[in-house]
Amino acid sequence: MVEVVFNDSTKGGMAMAQKKHREIGAPVGIGFNLDVGDISGAVDGDERKAVFVRLFSSVEFKPSDLAHFFGIQRHDVDDLMNAARKGEAIRVWKSDAAYSACGFAYVCDLIRDIDCPFSAVHLPKHVPVDENTIQAFSSWAEVPDDQFVAFLPLEKPIPRMEKWVHADIWRNLACENAPLRAVINGTLLSVPEDFYDDILAKELPDGDFVMARLIGNILGRYPLGVSDGWYANRIEKMVEDGTLTVVSDMDRSHPYGRVLRKQNASQKEGK
Repeated sequence: MVEVVFNDSTKGGMAMAQKKHREIGAPVGIGFNLDVGDISGAVDGDERKAVFVRLFSSVEFKPSDLAHFFGIQRHDVDDLMNAARKGEAIRVWKSDAAYSACGFAYVCDLIRDIDCPFSAVHLPKHVPVDENTIQAFSSWAEVPDDQFVAFLPLEKPIPRMEKWVHADIWRNLACENAPLRAVINGTLLSVPEDFYDDILAKELPDGDFVMARLIGNILGRYPLGVSDGWYANRIEKMVEDGTLTVVSDMDRSHPYGRVLRKQNASQKEGK
C-alpha cells in the first residue's frame, strides 16, 4: 500500500503512523502547492521551482536546497508510478483544500492508464470526539499521527471513470495554466491571481499592524488551505501598489516582521 499525501507535514506524520500501525503503508508526497502558479510542466520542472522560490520568497534558498527538495519530489513520483505499475494499492488522503484537490487530480492523471487498486480517504470537516465534543480539521497536517488509522473506515474506492474525470480536470487546468486554482462550490477551477484579495482587504486593521499577525489571523479565520506564502506575496503586491505602506521592520530575523499601515485614498494620490 502506498499512501499519497499533499503536504510535507502530513508526509512526516504518515511516516510516523506507518511505524505504529501495520494498516498504514509507505507515504509519498506529491505535488505540494499545485494550486499556485505554473503547472504547464513537470512537477519538478523549472516552472515549479520558480513558483516555489516565489511562494517562499521570505526564505533564502541555496541551489542545493532546491535540488534536494525537488529531488525528493521526483523520487516520490517515481515511487508512486513504480508501485502502480506493479499493481500495488494506491490510497490518497485528500481534503477540500485547493492544493489537495489539485494534487488528487494530478495523481489521477499520472495513473490514468494504469490498472491498480485506487482509493481515497477524504478528510471530514467535523470529527466527533465524544457525545459532547466535535473536532474540526482543515488539513491532514492537523491530524496527529496516531489518529490516521482511525480514519481508515472512511476509505472509498475510486472507480476508473471517476479517475478519468479528475485526470481530465487536471489536463484542462494545465492548459489554462492560471496563476491560481481554487475549490468553488465543490468544483476545482482556475481563478485570477487576486482571488483571495477580498479576504486580505477585509481583515486589514486600522492603524499599524505586524504582517505576521495579519497572516496568522487570516489563516485562523479562513481555514482554506491557502499557504502563508501566498498571502505574503499578495501583501507585498499591496505595498507595491500603495494600498499598504511599510512603517518599520520591527524584526528583521522574522520573514513577516514588518510593521505595515493602510493608506487612505488621499495618501495614495499624493504619492
